[in-house]
Amino acid sequence: MDFSDIASYDDDQVAIKLNELESNDDFHNYISSLIFPRSHKYFSKINRIYLRRKFKQIFSDCNSIDQFQDCLAPLVTKMIDKTTDGFTYSGVENLTEKPTLFVGNHRDISLDPAFLNYLLYTQGLSTVRIAIGDNLLDDGYAEMLMRLNKSFIVHRNIKGVKETLRKLSKLSAYINHSLMQDKESIWIAQREGRANDGNDFTDEGVLKMLYLDQRKALSVYEWVRSVNLTPIVISYEYDPLDYVKARGWDYQDSLTLEEINKSDIKEMSTGIFGYKGRVHLHICKPISDPVDTTHHLAEMIQREIINNYRIWPTNQAALDLLPEINIQQENIDTISDMPSKISMLEKRCANLKPEERNEFLMTYARPIVNKEKARLSPGP
Repeated sequence: MDFSDIASYDDDQVAIKLNELESNDDFHNYISSLIFPRSHKYFSKINRIYLRRKFKQIFSDCNSIDQFQDCLAPLVTKMIDKTTDGFTYSGVENLTEKPTLFVGNHRDISLDPAFLNYLLYTQGLSTVRIAIGDNLLDDGYAEMLMRLNKSFIVHRNIKGVKETLRKLSKLSAYINHSLMQDKESIWIAQREGRANDGNDFTDEGVLKMLYLDQRKALSVYEWVRSVNLTPIVISYEYDPLDYVKARGWDYQDSLTLEEINKSDIKEMSTGIFGYKGRVHLHICKPISDPVDTTHHLAEMIQREIINNYRIWPTNQAALDLLPEINIQQENIDTISDMPSKISMLEKRCANLKPEERNEFLMTYARPIVNKEKARLSPGP
């Protein structure tokens, strides 16, 4: 099967695509608007010249995906240093060289898999191929940049039953081919789209798609073991887009699809450059218990993600600002710093309407609420 329209780039495409990026004015204009927001309007041409030279300086010797990621790694390190108060991780003992299907919660458009890749890279392990929606790839430079970084395309807004089945079958085949033939690991979100409301729930439809290509050859349990399915959990102390998510996207009803996609790319930039506080990534144990249906599998993944979510003081602070919910999470570090966390959240949501403020706080509070629900309910 020909996967060229959705696959991440191969090594022999790297130099070509980097040359295209280097000469792409739209790409350098976009980077200029992010890095030099004040001067971009008046000195965009000068900024483009500077950025083009810088881009060539960093990436001119790249002739493979591995070399591209070697050049990208210092930029990711700088992003972590500038926009977080530290990146920590746990469960590294569950990482192996075996090709792995990582299924994770999804809070940020691009950074969730980026933090996983950064961890794998620093541990000397192969990075993952990343599932990314085609809504982020309408601009030519965005698609090139993502696919250079091992992203593959997930089509959304597909029309028609036959076309939907065709594209989902192809996507499933590519993912399983990556794992079983190419020996490449995969990252995919547990649900389509981000958990904008703080609910890290697993969509069984995603698992059905993943299993689709192998459903006639392997049982669900055999397939899970063959792809080393491993849940992962990322936890951000602060969400750079918390205000935007609380307000919702009703305004997009009047926008064209192109305008909505541009808005998504803008939000991706905010997530990358915005302040995140502390960030923690946990690698769960690979699923090994017997499982006979994708529904059962979804419950198992969801429980692992909810139970292993790192609770920050901001999560408890949000609960303290919601008097109708009375749950006290134990073992939160820096509990003495709670007044400052409450003050910070109050400032961040000060200009929201009452119902938006409530949703803002619930987004931070839901990981604790969901942990409590999981504690009180029997396992799958």
